[in-house]
Amino acid sequence: MRILTALLCALVLALSAACGGSDEPASGDVVLEATSFKEVVTAELKKGDLEAEPAFGQVMEVSVTDGPNRVEVPLDEPFADYEADPSRREEIVAGIVAETQRRLDEGIDQASFADVKSDLMPVLKPRFELRTFPEKPAATPFPADLAVVYGVDREHDFTVVTPADIRRWGTSLDEIHEISLDNLLKQTNSDEKLLCEPSQGSELCGWASGDGYDATRMIVPELRRQIERVYEGDPALYAVPAENIFVALPLALAARPNTETALRTKVRQDFTMAEERPVSPELFVERDGKLVVY
Repeated sequence: MRILTALLCALVLALSAACGGSDEPASGDVVLEATSFKEVVTAELKKGDLEAEPAFGQVMEVSVTDGPNRVEVPLDEPFADYEADPSRREEIVAGIVAETQRRLDEGIDQASFADVKSDLMPVLKPRFELRTFPEKPAATPFPADLAVVYGVDREHDFTVVTPADIRRWGTSLDEIHEISLDNLLKQTNSDEKLLCEPSQGSELCGWASGDGYDATRMIVPELRRQIERVYEGDPALYAVPAENIFVALPLALAARPNTETALRTKVRQDFTMAEERPVSPELFVERDGKLVVY
């Protein structure tokens, strides 16, 4: 009997802190793995009424959004601190939540124009979405009830520019617009490639990088010129049903019998079915250097 008791005790000891104690260790004594630590941080951020999403897989990062604004929360150093002293878990997690909220509240308030100039980017948005922003953004009107808003897109955060920011920087909306288009053009020419594939005897072209700027690329004149060169100077028809969809095709192709109807149906379907960030159900053409609804 003593031998059996000793064996049972050894088995229990392997599963708990000591033989004869609780079957499971107290939650505060459990040392979390990296993925579990990330989930704990995400849950605490959500408790603070923040939209939080953990990065996929082994990446130690959480993405937190407040309307259109976003911060990426790196967790490698906090997790290392936690591993060094697991008893500080609540303190470390609380510090992450507080720092994240501080970053969201501060945004670009302390940044000078020189600080943000190279990070300014345009984003094409439907006007109905602007009403959900916590602050009124600086915006340039665009056809089809759209607007171009501007953001400071840095490595670990994205913050929408407001009229107050423009006044503080001593610049103008027109200058912000031109700089942001130049920045998007530079990024596109260096990092992204125009994709074209055969369609009904012609070429269907566009960008599909998934970086959040595909639809906005339509507003950059130099990028439209790249498409026109593929079409040997013929005019193009453009569609941007969702933020990450930008499609162009020759206007002559769209004018074929039944093609325009089918195209409009497809674009409206993509716009309606876009789970996140729909842009427009309309088709666009360029007239006298400016985009208008077709």
